[in-house]
This record gives sequence, structure tokens and C-alpha cells, in this order.
Amino acid sequence: MKAKMVFNTVLFLAMAFGSQMVLACNVAGPNKHVGQVTAVDKGKETFTIMDAETRAPITFRASTAILKDVSSASGQVMVSYEAKGNDLVAVDVHF
Repeated sequence: MKAKMVFNTVLFLAMAFGSQMVLACNVAGPNKHVGQVTAVDKGKETFTIMDAETRAPITFRASTAILKDVSSASGQVMVSYEAKGNDLVAVDVHF
């Protein structure tokens, strides 16, 4: 009985917090991604986030000013971007 109650509690918490993460990018709107910054490459002028919805890495091209900002980011960021050819170009980042 106790094991079933623990299992149900864990399942409830996983569904509650998991669904919140999945909705993060959908709710943010078009041309936006939400996630944790995992890498910044100033030489290539790119940064990568681990997308909250897909749990896959997404790399954006960015200006020097945006790269500077995301270098010090902690926690999740919301990236507004434009698609240019095969690249996603970050136009704004919110912390």
C-alpha cells in the first residue's frame, strides 16, 4: 500500500512538472525557444540551449552583445529568433 502511494506521488509530480516544461516553448509563441544555455562559442558567434520542450540542443547565431549576455545566464532563457537559410539567428534573449 505504501509503495503504491509513493509511486502515485512520484507519477503525479513527474506529470505536473513535466507538462510544465513541455508547455514552455508552445506558450512562449512563434519563433521562440526556452531552455538552458549549454554552450557559447564566440569564435563561431553561436550559442546553444537545451530546449525545454524537445530536450534537444538548438544552436543560434547571435550578435556579440547577445553572446555576452548569454555567457552570464543562469537558469532558463527565452530566445526570440529569425530563420535565415539554415540558421536560426537570435534577435533577443530574455532571462
